[in-house]
Amino acid sequence: MSKVRVAVVGMGLGRHHVDTYAASEHVGEIVLVDKDLARAEAVKAATPKVSAIYDDIRVMLAEEKLGGVSVATPDQFHLDHATAVIDSGKNLLLTKPIACNLKDAEFIVRHAAERGISLMIAHEARYRSRSRQLKQMVEEGFFGDIIHVRMDAIHDKRKQFAESPWYASAEAGRTATIGTGIHEIDFLRFMVGRPVIDIQAFSNSLGTLVFPKPKTISAIFQFEGGAIGQTLVTYEAHWNEVGPIDDGFRLIGTRGMAVGYKATRDGLGHWMELARDKDEVRVGTQGVVNAFINSIALDRPVEVTGEDALVSLRLCDSVDCASDAVSASRLQPAA
Repeated sequence: MSKVRVAVVGMGLGRHHVDTYAASEHVGEIVLVDKDLARAEAVKAATPKVSAIYDDIRVMLAEEKLGGVSVATPDQFHLDHATAVIDSGKNLLLTKPIACNLKDAEFIVRHAAERGISLMIAHEARYRSRSRQLKQMVEEGFFGDIIHVRMDAIHDKRKQFAESPWYASAEAGRTATIGTGIHEIDFLRFMVGRPVIDIQAFSNSLGTLVFPKPKTISAIFQFEGGAIGQTLVTYEAHWNEVGPIDDGFRLIGTRGMAVGYKATRDGLGHWMELARDKDEVRVGTQGVVNAFINSIALDRPVEVTGEDALVSLRLCDSVDCASDAVSASRLQPAA
């Protein structure tokens, strides 16, 4: 069986993509793209499968014959980089979110479909060990029917904003919901497996961080069938060097429940431990990249299509719109 050649654009998060491609028996060579050639050279030196490096995505796409391309650049470059890959006729794995706004995301998904390009969105949180285990437990009826499920994104962004100013820039165009909360909202969809029929949301900009949009958003989702989903996204957590102790995950079912990394059910008599990854992002990225490899090398179906990921992005946009509408209609205090 012939091996595929792939490219990875962006050597930040993209480094996890490189490592996974390098470990795959289905990948022969890897091409790297990064504007910082020294960073790309360092990755090449540590990865024997890397055959070439570039600092321009369009030059690379014109010169290289590839089975697939991972785009792992900052969100505000997704429209430009994804369009370039699609126009070149190459299959695309794009990190989440598809784009910083719904209009650009819809264009990318539509453009890939019109050009017959295989597009997969790297919703890596679905591929973390606990997520996969929980999904299997839900499907097997361990918890019964889902009554309520919650997942929060409680982040202390002070260090990240200082080290990567683009993340908090107005030019990036991202909201906290689309840039961060999409993980949690997509997770709720992944667990419940039914359409959302109603949303309520509230937001504020309290705190000390400078960010062009609300930094704290709380949303409640009503799913078809009655299940309720809930998520809190905030950049204003102050955990300093001690780190977080809880991601807010709770699942309540008609026969059992899960809290954090523990689960139980009627008749079990104890809390069972759920799978816990030492590095969830790395494990999740390995899973999503391997799924992409299977789609381009073994002709298997794409597991997270552009259309699927677009549903999660639309929900994020709806959350932002709902919280804006609440702010605009907020009652004034009585005189």
